[in-house]
Amino acid sequence: MSLASKLSLLALASCVAFSGTASATANAWDSANPWGTATLSEHAEWNNFASASNNTTPQFGSDATLTVSPSGTPNSPFLFSGDIYTFNSVASFTATLTASSGVFDVYLRAATQGNFLSTTATLNGISATNVLAYTASASQGVEQEVFWKWANVTAGELYTFKFSGSAPHVLLDQLSLSTVTAVPEPETYAMMLAGLGLVGFMSRKRSQKRAFVA
Repeated sequence: MSLASKLSLLALASCVAFSGTASATANAWDSANPWGTATLSEHAEWNNFASASNNTTPQFGSDATLTVSPSGTPNSPFLFSGDIYTFNSVASFTATLTASSGVFDVYLRAATQGNFLSTTATLNGISATNVLAYTASASQGVEQEVFWKWANVTAGELYTFKFSGSAPHVLLDQLSLSTVTAVPEPETYAMMLAGLGLVGFMSRKRSQKRAFVA
């Protein structure tokens, strides 16, 4: 048996161990929604991937894609039981979600086993650091659920997310892309109230001036 064949079998055995010993419920998140009870404006989610390189039809939602590189090489990620396994390479992921007009908080959420994803991801070129929402030990590596959040994003035509593995041997189990309408920060409300107060003051001054002239 060639070395490449042995390595492939080892990778498959590792994947079997991941799926057999993981404490996570299949196709279900173990952590709470990072957006809480807020109503989602846009949402796309993959619980099972159809391809190791190009996914255009999420199980939930629509108008979203996920591509993975490198592809077409001996060390390319491959599909195993609906998950994407990055065997002997550090994979890069690009996901897109159609945007609607408005200002939103935007979330990228991922569930993995084995090695970890890199802590930094970008949304349309803007970086964010992930938040660890869930972790559990497994006989082969660790399960993790993480999310990234970008606040007060003015929607264009498309959200483009980029993230990657921190090392080879990452099993991507679930992925979601979500937006909720942004809630103004307290200081924003204070500025609005101050502005309204100034408008009211100027209106009173004009009224008094007109009354004096009359």
